[in-house]
Amino acid sequence: MLNADVTKLEQLVQDLRALLKEGLVATDIWDRSTGLSLAGYNAQPAAVALFNQLTEEIGSTLGGSGFPTLGRYYLLELEGDNSVVILQHGADLLQGMLLNTKKTNMGILFSLAIPKSLEGVAKSRG
Repeated sequence: MLNADVTKLEQLVQDLRALLKEGLVATDIWDRSTGLSLAGYNAQPAAVALFNQLTEEIGSTLGGSGFPTLGRYYLLELEGDNSVVILQHGADLLQGMLLNTKKTNMGILFSLAIPKSLEGVAKSRG
């Protein structure tokens, strides 16, 4: 059973919007087992389903190659001045953030937004 306070997750999304401003194009925090978004901004249901699958694939590929396992997050640079960050919040929750890299300060992303997300989801667990 999922152990997270959805109200706290929704507040985290609002905090990320305030922190990243126009740089945050979309974000979702979702249940890995169902692929359903629990909180989000400009929700992307198709992306949630696909990143759920991709994260599993990356994990199994790393394991099969003898590399270290996937850590707390990974970043993909996309075309058109976009990037996506996927955060693993334990075995049950994932979070994705679609970012406009021309409007996102990457220092703020790595030093504030990612740690705030990790801490915020941990606090939502009570």
